[in-house]
Amino acid sequence: MRTLLLLLLLANLGFFAYHHVAGADDEAAAQIALLQISPERIRTVAAGTVTPPPAGAAPAGGSLAGPAACLQWGPFGSAESARAEAALAVLVLPPDALQRQVADVDGYWVHMPPMKTRAEVDRKVGELKALGIEEFFVVQDAGPWRNSVSLGLFKNEEAATTELERLRQRGVRSAVIVRRERLLKQLTYYLREPDPATVARLTELQRDFPATELRAAACPTPAKS
Repeated sequence: MRTLLLLLLLANLGFFAYHHVAGADDEAAAQIALLQISPERIRTVAAGTVTPPPAGAAPAGGSLAGPAACLQWGPFGSAESARAEAALAVLVLPPDALQRQVADVDGYWVHMPPMKTRAEVDRKVGELKALGIEEFFVVQDAGPWRNSVSLGLFKNEEAATTELERLRQRGVRSAVIVRRERLLKQLTYYLREPDPATVARLTELQRDFPATELRAAACPTPAKS
């Protein structure tokens, strides 16, 4: 019963958020639709037709309480996570209402392969700056990638290829793409049973992070200490 009530709650929250931003643009409306629970899957039960289970008996389908319902927001890459944290801090949410999950995912790395000497690195850095390219960093950690020049991290090959082509059009010839396991970290937020006002404010915040989505989801199991 509690699970049904939570589903109804989230459906109503999605409806509220939809009207809160209706008319803003089609993209915002599409994001709101992600919050809605399919109404055709929710049935009403006439009063008096449910027989309570015997004392001590477990209800069919699991615990009576059921899993908590959450509003899921993400995923965020490492470059966006600090900005997302700052945006959420403005909402002043209860500490126990917000849960974070970080996952390592495979990615594609656009970079200049490692060079033998620091002088070679300095020359490549000078060439990049002369071409007007400022978004890069030199890998200085010990290991096989030391003295390589990173030009971007991407979640999929298509995005990495697009960036590589853009760099080549600007004159960068030695950059390559490699696929690396566990290259990127992705952060996802779970907000437990939010009220309509919080959903509306999160909907507005999400529009500043177009690569993310809001949707209803079961709350993850808290990590054991």
